Amino acid sequence: GEVLVAMFGDHTNGEDTSIEDVLSSYQEPSFRIFIVLMTLYIIQLGIFIWMCPKHSLLRKVAWGSVGGTITGFQNFLKDSLTILNVTRKQSNHPAFNDGNDSLPPSFFLFAFLAMLTAFAGLLFLAACMKRYDATYSAAMFVVSFVVSASLMSSVHYHTFEHLDGIVNYLMYPLGLVTLFLGAFVLVRPETIGGCIGGGDGGHDTPSGESLDDDAAVAGTGGERHADYRERLLNGD
Repeated sequence: GEVLVAMFGDHTNGEDTSIEDVLSSYQEPSFRIFIVLMTLYIIQLGIFIWMCPKHSLLRKVAWGSVGGTITGFQNFLKDSLTILNVTRKQSNHPAFNDGNDSLPPSFFLFAFLAMLTAFAGLLFLAACMKRYDATYSAAMFVVSFVVSASLMSSVHYHTFEHLDGIVNYLMYPLGLVTLFLGAFVLVRPETIGGCIGGGDGGHDTPSGESLDDDAAVAGTGGERHADYRERLLNGD
């Protein structure tokens, strides 16, 4: 899915974009609404992490998604590079060179936000890997990152307006759907409990129960849990 998104997505580089165009794009109502919705979504993920039980599905999904979602704000990196390139071109062009070759304050703001979102995303990824299987953590980071970046690009850079041909219009959404299917395979629930139940993050235990969680073994579940406990005691 990631390969399809990379191959058939928008490859425009904004060579004709000015600094004023970059700054004015942040004034668009659609992008402001997107920022608000994404902020609320990240807060909701934090609530799931804070409130849901340790082995719940929603907490597992939240830990896997929050890092990639934050890192998906790649607009700060792209816009800072655009401002840098525009400033260099103007300093080398006689018609625009007024003797002031310094970068505008907006460049430093976007560069700071780009580093902040990347560093925060990696911190959440590291925290997720401490709690869940590394394969799950890395894969969910990639899924949430690509989905977040694609949503941002479609709103901020109008991705779908710059796709070339019918093939791109078909393969680009197909790549996103493939990513969603992969995420579903990774996090599909196996048991029902608090916060929609779920496994323990990919460890090899039957029905998603944790070996160190006596409540999951001795709790509700009837004969299945009794049999599981007996097999644990017998060393099976």
